[in-house]
Amino acid sequence: MNQSNWYVIQVLTGSELAICRDMKDLLDKDLYEHCFVPMAERQYRKEGKFITLRKPLFPGYLFIVSDCIEGINGSLWKISKFKRILRADNAFVPMEPEEVKAFQSLADEDFNITMSKGFIAGDVITVTEGPLKGCEGQICKIDRHKRMASVELPFLGQQTRIRLPLEIVDKR
Repeated sequence: MNQSNWYVIQVLTGSELAICRDMKDLLDKDLYEHCFVPMAERQYRKEGKFITLRKPLFPGYLFIVSDCIEGINGSLWKISKFKRILRADNAFVPMEPEEVKAFQSLADEDFNITMSKGFIAGDVITVTEGPLKGCEGQICKIDRHKRMASVELPFLGQQTRIRLPLEIVDKR
């Protein structure tokens, strides 16, 4: 199959996974290759211990890989809490190839972004493991308390700050 266009679909925040499931049930499998909600690991402290949960990377959005977006759009209006497929002017606009490539370099095969680990020496951030390894130049800000990094990535035609999981294990 190997369809090439990635589209972003806006939905009601909090219903991303349910709508993705509904889409998979409703749509003909020949119309799309993947329908998914990109997830990122988040760590929370509960009763003195850190637990890892997966939360949507882009709350209120899901992605579909398809070359038949017009056919998909006609069927999506049957799903409640669906808002729209993102478009420019009156045309559906797929993500640019470099945006898709940037996302794929960070996500695993299930479209999840796992925790990266690294250290800070002076003002220099070094990521030693995880998807952010080699992307240190794109890190704008680190929240060590929440174990998150703000990273500038191309998304929907502009540079966008995205919060990704990063644990700083040492500061020298």
